[in-house]
Amino acid sequence: MWRYWRIVDPRKAIIGVGLLIAFVSTSIHLIQVSGDRYNINSWHPDTAKAAAAKMAQNAPNPK
Repeated sequence: MWRYWRIVDPRKAIIGVGLLIAFVSTSIHLIQVSGDRYNINSWHPDTAKAAAAKMAQNAPNPK
């Protein structure tokens, strides 16, 4: 393992891993809040009410 650190600068490796973690966590966050397509938070009462209201709004009106 010590040979690896002679090739790769540890400071750059730590910064790179930190940037990768920040990118992945930001991507996951944006997917979760992107809307009804990924309705991951359907367990939350406010989200369930909003989803039910949207479904009722989009439902065809029988005449």
